[in-house]
Amino acid sequence: MTYETILVEKNSGIGTIKLNRAEVLNALSTVLVKEVDQA
Repeated sequence: MTYETILVEKNSGIGTIKLNRAEVLNALSTVLVKEVDQA
């Protein structure tokens, strides 16, 4: 799945979610929270 505000990686059974909103210093937003919940 493609996300606008996060990067998701899955390696060897371990999932990593990285915030990807450098332009606003990775501040939380409604969209970001929803995407993390979906990931």
